Amino acid sequence: MGDIIELIKSRRTIKHFLPKFVSWENISKIIDAARHAPSCGNLQNWKFLVVLDSNLKQAVAEAAHEQYEIAIAGALIIVLGEPEKAERYYSLRGERLYTVQNCAAAMENMLLEAHSLGLGTCWIGAFDEEAIRMMFKIPENIRPQAIVAVGYPKEIPPKPPKYPLEAVIYFHKWRNKVRDPAKYMNDIAVILARRTEKIKEAVQKGTQFIVDKAKETIKEREEREN
Repeated sequence: MGDIIELIKSRRTIKHFLPKFVSWENISKIIDAARHAPSCGNLQNWKFLVVLDSNLKQAVAEAAHEQYEIAIAGALIIVLGEPEKAERYYSLRGERLYTVQNCAAAMENMLLEAHSLGLGTCWIGAFDEEAIRMMFKIPENIRPQAIVAVGYPKEIPPKPPKYPLEAVIYFHKWRNKVRDPAKYMNDIAVILARRTEKIKEAVQKGTQFIVDKAKETIKEREEREN
């Protein structure tokens, strides 16, 4: 199985799209990726509302605090959470946290699948929730979590700066850092590899001892019979 890290590193947030049609085949692949995301207790308490109509896209863009550039995208996918479903099993934490986590995991799958198809995406969290609810007649027990704009990028922005690995990793307790975690982890890997090799040698010696003993027993038996 190939490493997905290059896909993750090369993905960008696209703010400007080309006015090009996005096929339903690609949209369905993106949503299919979303439904395979992990969720608490495998509840899958999400729904995906696809907006293709240009007038509706314009209205959504206005509700997203006038982010009109997203109206050019081929499709807008509104990710809807079902908090009551999670609350039923996990009480308040399920409603307020797990539902958000579930939908976020689904959205990340969407972004990566879209990128793999040569499409660009923009994760939009800033919008008038009630305006979106009224626009699409969304029930009170269903909460819009975010909007994903999907389309062909007009331009690919440069990679934004990221914190170095050593700035985001602690070992064993808060703020306990090492200067070079990659080197540290590599040292651990070397130690484990050495231990594995010793175990392998011990198993091989034990196996050889059993084989030799078996050969001696067979030879002694054959000598007695002769």
